[in-house]
Amino acid sequence: MSNAAETAGNSARSVPGIDGLSLTERDQIRRRARAIWREEGCPNGRDREHWALAELQVLKSALRP
Repeated sequence: MSNAAETAGNSARSVPGIDGLSLTERDQIRRRARAIWREEGCPNGRDREHWALAELQVLKSALRP
């Protein structure tokens, strides 16, 4: 991959989406939400709760120095 393509790829991942989250942040939140879901025994119907908790954890950790 050329440097220009790598730069374009990295920029695209850091551009915020409609919700203000970068693709990288969304991916981290998705992975954390899935981990929470598994830790809780894979319950049905709690996806929004798991997403919100994961979002809080991921974004809070990003603020730490």
